[in-house]
Amino acid sequence: MKETKKEKFIYYITVFFIILFCAGPIFWCFLISITPEGDLLKNSMKIFPDTVTFINYKNLLNSQSKESAALLNGLSNSVYLTVITVLTGVPLSVITGYALARYNFKYKNFITGFILMTVVIPVFTTIIPIYSFFTEHSMLDSMFWTSIIFISAFIPLNTWIIMNYFRELPEDLWEAAALEGANEKQLFFQIGLPLAKPVILTSILIMFLMSWKQYIIPMLLLSSHNNKVLTLIMSEFMTRDAVNYSIIAMSGIITIIPPLLAGIIFRKNLISGLTAGSIKE
Repeated sequence: MKETKKEKFIYYITVFFIILFCAGPIFWCFLISITPEGDLLKNSMKIFPDTVTFINYKNLLNSQSKESAALLNGLSNSVYLTVITVLTGVPLSVITGYALARYNFKYKNFITGFILMTVVIPVFTTIIPIYSFFTEHSMLDSMFWTSIIFISAFIPLNTWIIMNYFRELPEDLWEAAALEGANEKQLFFQIGLPLAKPVILTSILIMFLMSWKQYIIPMLLLSSHNNKVLTLIMSEFMTRDAVNYSIIAMSGIITIIPPLLAGIIFRKNLISGLTAGSIKE
């Protein structure tokens, strides 16, 4: 059906406002990062700075600077937490989703319903009991135990997505492979996993993005300076007497680069993986 001019106009206006609301804050943040600190405090209505400086980005490349040391340490901690979460959480989600989709066993419906229920419960509602437990058992300020909290928080959603994906695969496929003599191990590794590549990549991307953006959980569970993640580093440039807006803005730009690249690379897999399991449920 041919689109009318009115429909095209509404489409372009909608796309414009979506881009404006999504990219506008990032662009504004970048402008602040390249504006001299003195110009930021002037009473002016100008959007673009009179003078452009990349001194903050140069300091980031200087290994002797305080900003570089803080950001690289935060980047290292964020990568560590994210890698542990993805490497542990994705295999667990795939195995659990596969088992729930293919096998019938006692309490299966209860387990499936429980996973669905935990998807809608925000982790912040349980953070106080978790903090008390961590305090009582001397687990605070531990990167490993914090990554365990990440994994437990993100597994239900990924398991739900992967389970629905396996349910969409035709039952004849499994029966034909079984008739050919494939055992359960071969069905999983030689049939299930190759077909589930899109949803596995989707699961990796979801866990990566959810781990990378965390702020409240690391703030409560990781108290020492050496264990601060990238999202917490920005507060290092803000003291009681002064706020370094340019460096904070530059830190924000550096923080969003890894998830932005991941989103661009895996965007096709994200769409196909999410939509493949959304037909029946």
